[in-house]
Amino acid sequence: MTAVSALIFATVGVRDLAAALRLFHETMRLRIDARYRASRALLDAWGVAPGVQAEVAELSCNGYAVGRLRLVQYSPEPAICVRVDEAAGPDQPTDVGPKALDFYVRPPIQATLDALAPLGYRARSAAVYHQIGRTVSEEVVVSGPDGLPLLFMIGHVHAATSLRPGSPDGPFSEIPTVSVIAGDLQRSRLFYRDLLGLAAVNDAETAAQYRDLVDDLTGVPRGTRVHFLNFAAPGEASGKVLLLHFFERTGRRLAGRMRPGHLGFSLLTHRSPDLAELQRRLLQHGFEIPQPPVSVDTGHVRQRLMRVCGPNEEMFEFVEDR
Repeated sequence: MTAVSALIFATVGVRDLAAALRLFHETMRLRIDARYRASRALLDAWGVAPGVQAEVAELSCNGYAVGRLRLVQYSPEPAICVRVDEAAGPDQPTDVGPKALDFYVRPPIQATLDALAPLGYRARSAAVYHQIGRTVSEEVVVSGPDGLPLLFMIGHVHAATSLRPGSPDGPFSEIPTVSVIAGDLQRSRLFYRDLLGLAAVNDAETAAQYRDLVDDLTGVPRGTRVHFLNFAAPGEASGKVLLLHFFERTGRRLAGRMRPGHLGFSLLTHRSPDLAELQRRLLQHGFEIPQPPVSVDTGHVRQRLMRVCGPNEEMFEFVEDR
């Protein structure tokens, strides 16, 4: 079986593309690689309603090929947010579905907060310095555009499977990891490991001595059991998917939220060498494919893509290698 690539794009729907670029391009110094109006063919393949138009910006950290960001502003403005789990929001941190985008930053972490504050993006809590086993990190979660959770971290001591050598190349890195709250670990292993061919670089429950610390970091009540399941393309430290499972405290499913046309973290894009074979494997195990393989002119390039529903309310776009 041939594996899919690491995450190529995390797509985020935004109300104001210019404001989002002030954060991700002007402040975080991610490079704009392309800007274009999405074609109707692409929006149809994404399942976006007729009559909706979209402006797209693709960004990377110095052209790095994975862990890139795709911002999309829809018109008319969407009414649905993928996730709203701030203090006044209706969604809980344990609800099953997409969660956050992660970025590495340079020390001190307060410099990151100081750079974001003038734009109105503020930390949800104090930055936390912590050691779990041999891993030493400093992390803070910030509410980004339209409440999107952004986790900024300093990898004081991180394994090579987590932190790419030389990262961050600027004040902020590419996206090393996206996080998803998982409802079913067994079904998730089937999807990511057995069908997509990604490698589990971590698959373990948090040890009891670190449980309260991890609970504080993830915003759940102390005493909650947490299992971390982290999938990566072999040999690639960036573009990973981190699944968090909360056992009996797992919340409701954010059904139908993660999809293009909504505000927030709405699509995961990976490359596949053979969409037909991937489609066959996924259908064999009962995964929904709302858009079978189709060739479209996106408004920027021509590509063959397929859209797939994952096991935890994720929405995937698989693009065939050319």
